[in-house]
Amino acid sequence: MKHDYPEYPSVLATVEPSRYMEAVEALQGISKVFCDGESILIPETELQAIEMLRSRFNASTIHGQAGQYEFATKARVQGVPVELLRLGQAVHDCTGQSAEEMVRVALEQPSATLLAWTALYHSSMISH
Repeated sequence: MKHDYPEYPSVLATVEPSRYMEAVEALQGISKVFCDGESILIPETELQAIEMLRSRFNASTIHGQAGQYEFATKARVQGVPVELLRLGQAVHDCTGQSAEEMVRVALEQPSATLLAWTALYHSSMISH
């Protein structure tokens, strides 16, 4: 599966704007790297790449980032079907459940979870 979301936890790395594209190119081949034109999100497990950004590009880094993707990360690791993963990521703020609980119900009751999360998604789209 292509990674649609950053991994939690990630490191937010910032480099000099003039060296940004060079830093991005140096990360070619490393999966789950997300770039927005100003900063780079890279999984905390990519220790060598993070150290390379620090030493070669003088990057400043902040650990423990991408918390909003905790569900997507845990769901992917546990094998939640892609349709439920994407829907769950869209409604994770509205469920009132932890990422672990959402993964559990998605795996144990996929049909019921799909219906519940679809309804929640639709209701969240209605302007109040």
